[in-house]
Amino acid sequence: MIASLADAWRWYESARRLARTMGRLGEKHWNSLPWDGDLGRDDYLRELTSAEILDDSQSVLDDLDDLCVLLLFSVFEATIRERVLADVEAELPPLRHVAIKRALDDMKEGIEHGSFFKVLEPYKEFDVNLIEQVNQVRRYRNWVAHGRRTEQPAAVDPTTAYDRLRRFLGHLGA
Repeated sequence: MIASLADAWRWYESARRLARTMGRLGEKHWNSLPWDGDLGRDDYLRELTSAEILDDSQSVLDDLDDLCVLLLFSVFEATIRERVLADVEAELPPLRHVAIKRALDDMKEGIEHGSFFKVLEPYKEFDVNLIEQVNQVRRYRNWVAHGRRTEQPAAVDPTTAYDRLRRFLGHLGA
């Protein structure tokens, strides 16, 4: 289960390592494996060709960085929304008036399901540059999530995204 940025990063590193390993196996060793034994009797493996393995591993690697940024930001967003809701709940005294309760419910709904840009906006006070860096990751993630159909925003690689999002979580103590 991927529940944290660290979990998402481990998934990315594992997927990248596996795709590279399979590519290397397909390129350098596939045709010289001992197919006359158990490998040759494996219904799935014996049908694969070196070219298919190379194509598949390259296909994974071609999109993996973008998918990693998407995953990292999705985990980050869920973490922030949960944290902000918990912080808001902790700050509030018991409320009795129905109008105030309703306004609070609307605010919580916005935090849970509304614009994430608006959730981040109040945090500009503690580090406007870091918020802008996080928003750059958010814009890139949105571009990837929506099929890369519009003009590409400033590119963000997985390492940069992980560092920025981790630093923001560090500021929150999350």
